[in-house]
Parts: sequence; C-alpha cells; structure tokens
Amino acid sequence: MAKIPERKRDKAELQEMRSRNAFAVRPPVEQLQAQAVHRFVLVFFYLICLTGAGLVIKSYYPYGIEMGPVFISGMACAAVGLLISLWIFWKKPRSRHHAALMAIISLLVLVFGTVYYIEQFEQEAHDDTQGPTRY
Repeated sequence: MAKIPERKRDKAELQEMRSRNAFAVRPPVEQLQAQAVHRFVLVFFYLICLTGAGLVIKSYYPYGIEMGPVFISGMACAAVGLLISLWIFWKKPRSRHHAALMAIISLLVLVFGTVYYIEQFEQEAHDDTQGPTRY
C-alpha cells in the first residue's frame, strides 16, 4: 500500500525531487539494444525455423513418395532452429520470448518428424485371422 505523505510539499522541494529523478542513473539505450536481437536477424532465424517445418510437411503430404533429402533437410533446419533459439535464450535476454517461440516450432517439427520417420519402419498389417504378429 502507498504511503501517504505527512505534509504537503512546496514547489522547490517538488522541483528538487523531479531533478533528482531526471538525473538518476539509468542504463544507456545502447546497453538495452545489445541485449536484444536485431529485427532483420530475427526474421532470418524465424525463416530458418519455418523452412524446416515447411520442408518436413512437404515431404509428408505427397503420399506414396519415400522420404528423401527434403525430409532430412527439413529436420536439419529444425535442429539448427533449436540451436539458434538456445543461443538467443542465453545471450540475448530481451528476446527470450522469440527464443521460446522458435524452440516450440523446432521441437514440434523434430518430434512429429521423428514419429513420421519411425512410422516408415513399422511392419505391414497381415490379413491373418489370428491378429497381428507383433504385440
């Protein structure tokens, strides 16, 4: 709760408090800008993450086509996006929200891409009357 002043302050005292507050030591703008990622670099990093997602999705949708270099390059872009997000998280504290969003995109691509990759090696279902052979 705010403390109520005990007496009314005069103009000179208020002016002195304002000048003291105006000359208070604050971090320079350059220091704050150094703690954030430049916006053009940030756009490039987002494009890397989204390119990984796009390549993995592109390799998944043409049914009947086996995984190839498009899938592998998509997973590599997602892995690079995850490393970039970790770098932003540790080195640039004012851009941590961007790092979290890039990490979410990259992890989703890596997890679902891995599930799709493992799904390719599952056995075919047999038309056996006793059910599947694997449990």
